[in-house]
Amino acid sequence: MLGTKSAIAARFEALDALRGVCALLVVLFHVPVYHALKDIGSFANLQFCVDMFFALSGFVLCHAYGQRLNDRAESIRFVAMRFARLWPLHIVILTLFVGLETGKFIFSRADTAFALDSQAFGPGRSLWEIVTNILFLQSFNLHAGLSWNGPAWSAAVEFYVSILFATVVLLFPRQRYAIFLALCLAAAALLYQVSPEALFVSSDWGVLRAMFGFFAGCLAYHLRERSDDRLTAPNLWEACCVVLVIAFAATRPWGPSHYAFPLLAIIVLYVFSYDQGAISKILRSSILQKLGLWSYSIYMIHTFLFQVTKMGVSFVGQKAHLNLVGWHNQEKLMLLGTPEQAVLPALILTVLIVPVAALTYRWIEKPAMDAARNLLSPTRADSTAPTNPAASSGIIAAAIAGRISWLGARLFVRPTRDSIEKGLDRLRAMSRRSTAGM
Repeated sequence: MLGTKSAIAARFEALDALRGVCALLVVLFHVPVYHALKDIGSFANLQFCVDMFFALSGFVLCHAYGQRLNDRAESIRFVAMRFARLWPLHIVILTLFVGLETGKFIFSRADTAFALDSQAFGPGRSLWEIVTNILFLQSFNLHAGLSWNGPAWSAAVEFYVSILFATVVLLFPRQRYAIFLALCLAAAALLYQVSPEALFVSSDWGVLRAMFGFFAGCLAYHLRERSDDRLTAPNLWEACCVVLVIAFAATRPWGPSHYAFPLLAIIVLYVFSYDQGAISKILRSSILQKLGLWSYSIYMIHTFLFQVTKMGVSFVGQKAHLNLVGWHNQEKLMLLGTPEQAVLPALILTVLIVPVAALTYRWIEKPAMDAARNLLSPTRADSTAPTNPAASSGIIAAAIAGRISWLGARLFVRPTRDSIEKGLDRLRAMSRRSTAGM
């Protein structure tokens, strides 16, 4: 009956896949190839996918933790798990970016004719910005623009917004949804005051954008929680949602109308959380479920991979005296044929991010989350029984850092050691054969 709490599924498979689809669309938006789609004004509206990320996070965290954040211990566990979910991959990609800039600096000093995509440690790549990125503070209007791994701005603000979410749930359990509504509206109003023509802010007022979308997702969960277990005419509702989203993204010009998107996100989350229509069935397919599982890796690694690719193409173009890189709308892009011909390479580059993301999920994301989950399990908590929250947080951070170090050893040290041992074995074998032949 409407108005009563419904039995909600333990997992929202359609929404999981939706996150993966949004991640791929963000990759397509960022692909550094000059193709025909970049000349279409509405192509920039693919950035709505980031707002959908925020709404999905609010919805899912309400479901997973809304009834569990009842005391300080659970709140500490929540913060630690969010940290383990967002920070390790971010710090690995940041390290790769710093290594890349260091390599550019060394090569440019060794050979002044060695032209690369951009100047080493240029704008957005300063040492101070390394510090703010490590602390997840790069999106609080401290810099003129995006820094290092640009997409990480959303992970940074989402981490702090999720802490705000946990605080509200812990301190005001009965009034939580009224507060969520107030926070959503306040964030929208403040954001409109500072950026009336653009919802797509990031390093300056990105935290307001995150709050707007995140708490809209919380409100969507509240509506879903108080609704029937079945959705009338799910095929029709799902088809309408798809048409509405496509039409909105394709027709909305840059301006105040963008602020209606979180309301549309509420409708989409509500409808697809039932997971009952034909489109949901497609979203439950194995490949789209994997895409959802790897979505954070897809989102976080693509800029680095594109940077390496662009540098390689720029270097080849310089040495072969070919015009393979040029400027378009203040963005340096690869020139791969005509804009129409370049659409296919852009799509291929987008898809090629997926297998790499599967590896980073397996080697970085999952080990970090497993380490935090094992550390924070009730059995381990009973045996260690930490009483100081600060000490507990320190243990958590140390455990995660240890896991990352172990992972680095596996990825880099162990292969090197194995290669050396194999080489020594071959030398020994050659020595024995030489001795036998004498």
